[in-house]
Amino acid sequence: LFLFFLCCDSQAVIEPTTSGYTCSLNQTTSPCQTYVYYRAMAPDFLDLASVGDLFSVSRLMISNPSNISSPSSPLVPFQSLFVPIQCSCNRINSSMSISYAGLNYTIKAGNTFYLVSTNQFQNLTSFQSVEVVNPSLVPT
Repeated sequence: LFLFFLCCDSQAVIEPTTSGYTCSLNQTTSPCQTYVYYRAMAPDFLDLASVGDLFSVSRLMISNPSNISSPSSPLVPFQSLFVPIQCSCNRINSSMSISYAGLNYTIKAGNTFYLVSTNQFQNLTSFQSVEVVNPSLVPT
């Protein structure tokens, strides 16, 4: 499963659709460096290692902006975390390009695009966006 987060250029007012923020591949802007707000959740995401694995970043990259003294510190449920991501404009098909941060996630048995987008990724993306980027994947 290729998962992405909706991102947009902060200098432009662009209305997102359920599929994401459209963009132009001809834009000369560099990739966007930003943070997502994430909350530590039981049972799977109460340590920086599991959250870091989810977003493909190091524990240190989360602990510093989240004001956590040690990357090995346990987290408490609903603890606020700032996780760095990088967004860029990506072609989806011949007529559509959207801005997103591409992440790889292995979907588990019984998961759906909706469950992954709302539970693991806490509505940071929409299930419609995940479907757009993974047109041939059918979760089981």
